[in-house]
Amino acid sequence: MYSQGGSEFLSHWYNAVDFVVVLLSFIATVAYASVEISGYYKLVVIGRVVRVVSLVRICTEKKNLTRGARLMVSENKRRYQKDGFDLDLVYVTDRIIAMSYPSSGKMSWYRNPIQEVERFFETKHPGHYRIYNMCSERTYDNSHFKGCIERYLIDDHNVPLLKDAVQFVAKAQEFLNEDPENVVAIHCKGGKGRTGTMICMLLVHNGLFESAEASLEYFGNVRTDKTVGTKFQGVETPSQNRYVEYFEEVKEKHNGQVPEEIPQKVSEIRIYKLSGLGRGTGTDFSCEVFEGRTKVFEMDFGRQMNCQANYRSEADVLEVIPINFPVVRGDVKFRFWCQSSSVPRGYEDCPFYFWFHTSFIRDKSLFLKRDVLDNPHKQKTWTTYHADFAVELLFAP
Repeated sequence: MYSQGGSEFLSHWYNAVDFVVVLLSFIATVAYASVEISGYYKLVVIGRVVRVVSLVRICTEKKNLTRGARLMVSENKRRYQKDGFDLDLVYVTDRIIAMSYPSSGKMSWYRNPIQEVERFFETKHPGHYRIYNMCSERTYDNSHFKGCIERYLIDDHNVPLLKDAVQFVAKAQEFLNEDPENVVAIHCKGGKGRTGTMICMLLVHNGLFESAEASLEYFGNVRTDKTVGTKFQGVETPSQNRYVEYFEEVKEKHNGQVPEEIPQKVSEIRIYKLSGLGRGTGTDFSCEVFEGRTKVFEMDFGRQMNCQANYRSEADVLEVIPINFPVVRGDVKFRFWCQSSSVPRGYEDCPFYFWFHTSFIRDKSLFLKRDVLDNPHKQKTWTTYHADFAVELLFAP
């Protein structure tokens, strides 16, 4: 009833009978518990027999159960529901497909079953498809999809390395150019964030959209089924949006090639409007720094580990001077932790984080307001994060 909705569920006579039997059995059981009357007892026994029959029927309806589970997990992401298929999959264009993870085992009960996904491509695009797996956390055997699989390691709610993104776009476009019937299908786990990031870059590359902003808006509209719900199903995290913007610049200013990696060294970190966040002084915060997928530095502001941290109450700003901060190149991630349980945690199980690329730093600084920090960008956190909350990185000359 939950997965189908009350009206749809009760529109079938066998569901209506089942509902009535459950209701009457419950009433009869209550009555029997109060007064020992043989008639009531017989009614309860009959009701329980009918319930057993109903349970057997439910257990044989695996198709309906799995369909309900998949609908709940996919939420209001647009699905492909025709020609005998019901998949969390959408044609972003005639030749670019977004979908959720092709699953096996228990996961196939609530996500796309890999056998059905294979059947889809062998039916719709035999000999003319290539699958791109953007998950770092899971994969499947290359025997699936006749080996037409490529994989890029991207962590959930994170960004691709820029060099990987540029390589993907070039290889996907090359495959599309080989034959007008060729299609590419991109997936991560839910077929939204990592998938959308890569697809939007591809849309910018092939000229369907001139700007990152337009491609991101388009993907969100195509992936979201507004007849089912209003939740946005596009590229959501600010870092992922930032990397699509980077790619726009790669195309316009660097001829589609990864720009030379400019070395940078962080000389100071400033966190603005900390009052009301944990202890309010930053002494309960710490930070990890990654170059690509490798952790290269960490700081604890309260313990003054690898840094000198000073909170200025009159300006409500924490100023942190790193000690022996390494020179970093390329894709860099800052992830912040907090000891106070009152500070909300989101993706990465941390208060906030962000990615940037050293070749796109302007004027030796990076200023990120609340709306473009991963996790504080969510409106549900704004009762904790001040409207002027921001993080600024200053780089050595």
